[in-house]
Amino acid sequence: MWKRLIVAAVILTVIFGGVIGFKLYKQAMIRDYLANMGLPSVPLNATVADSLTWDHRLAAIGSLRAQAGVDIRSEVGGVIRRVHVGSRDAVQEGDLLVELDDAIEQATLKGARARLVKVQRDFQRDQSLFERGLISEDQFDGSRSEFESAAALVEQTEATIDKKALQAPFSGTVGIHNLAEGHYLEAGDIVVTLQALDKLYLDLNLSEKELENLSPGQRVIFRVPSHGEREFEGTIRFVDVVVQTTTRNVLVRAEVDNSHGLLLPGMFASATIVLDEARDVVVLPREAVAFSLYGETVFVLEPADDPDASSDWVARRQAVTTGEVRGDLIEVIGLEAGQIVARDTQHRLLEGTPVEIHNPEVLERLPGERGRESN
Repeated sequence: MWKRLIVAAVILTVIFGGVIGFKLYKQAMIRDYLANMGLPSVPLNATVADSLTWDHRLAAIGSLRAQAGVDIRSEVGGVIRRVHVGSRDAVQEGDLLVELDDAIEQATLKGARARLVKVQRDFQRDQSLFERGLISEDQFDGSRSEFESAAALVEQTEATIDKKALQAPFSGTVGIHNLAEGHYLEAGDIVVTLQALDKLYLDLNLSEKELENLSPGQRVIFRVPSHGEREFEGTIRFVDVVVQTTTRNVLVRAEVDNSHGLLLPGMFASATIVLDEARDVVVLPREAVAFSLYGETVFVLEPADDPDASSDWVARRQAVTTGEVRGDLIEVIGLEAGQIVARDTQHRLLEGTPVEIHNPEVLERLPGERGRESN
C-alpha cells in the first residue's frame, strides 16, 4: 500500500515538475528572442536644422482704429425731412448727410429779419439824433440794445437752421444706419457713424522695457483673423510719452495704408515690429517640434552604432526651447545647425528607435564629409 502511494507521488512530481520546467523554459526562450529581435524600424521624413539670419523682431498685439472717425450727433432736436446717404456710402467733406425739418425756424428767421430791418432803421435815426444832441444817451443806448438783440436773434436762428442740415466733417465712409424720413431725433442722438478708411492707425501695447528699442519709422508686420495668413504692413509714427501705470505698457501707434479697403477699425491684430538689429538663429519646420506638458522636444537622428541594427539611423530625444515663429519655420534653441531631425511621426518614436529616412535627398544638405558620404 505504501509503496503504491510513494510511486504515485513520484509520478505526479515528475509530471508537474516537467510542466513547470517547460513553461519556465518557454518564457526564457521568449525573452531571449525578444532581446535579440530588437525594435522595428520606423519610416519617416527627415529635415536638417538650418542657420538663418533674422532681423530682430518684437511681438505685440493691438487693434486698428480710424485716423478720423466720429459718431455724428444731432445738436438740436427735430423730425428728419430727408436722408441723403445710405449705409456704407462714401462721402466727401461738406456733403449733406441728413436734413431736419426747419419750417418753424425758417418762419422765426423771417420774423426776426423783418424786426431787424425796423430796429436797424430806428437805430440809425437815433444815432443821427444823438450825434446832434437831440436825444439823451439813455435813449440812444436803448435803441442800440434793441438793434443788437434783433441781430443776435437772426444769427441764432440761422445757426439753428444750419445745425438742422448735418454735413460730413471730413471725407469717409458712412456706417450702417436705420434712418428714415419722419423719424424724430433728440438733441444728442447719434445720427450716423463716419469713418475715414483710406489710412488707419494700428495701436500696439508693449512693455516699457522695450522703449529703448522703439522709434518712429520702424516697420510693423501684422495679421488679422479675417484674412488668415495674409500679412499687412505699417510704419510706426508715434511712441507715447507716458507709461500706463496699471499695465506698465507703452502705447505705440503705427500708420497703415488701407487703400485696398480690406481692413476695418476695431479689428484685432497680431503684429511684429521689425527692429534694426539682426541675429543668427537655428530653425526647423514647425512640425518637427513636439509640444507636450513636459516641454518641447525634437528627435535627432544619429548613425546607428550597431552594424547588425535593422536600420542605419536611430532616434535620440532632445529637449529644446522654441522662439519666434515665421511662416512655416520656428526658432529652436538647444540645437545646432546641420543636425538631422525627424520631421514627422514623432508620436511613434522612442529613445533609440531605429528609423528609415524616406527622403534621403535631405542628407545632401549636410555639411562636409557627412554630406559627401550620403551621396
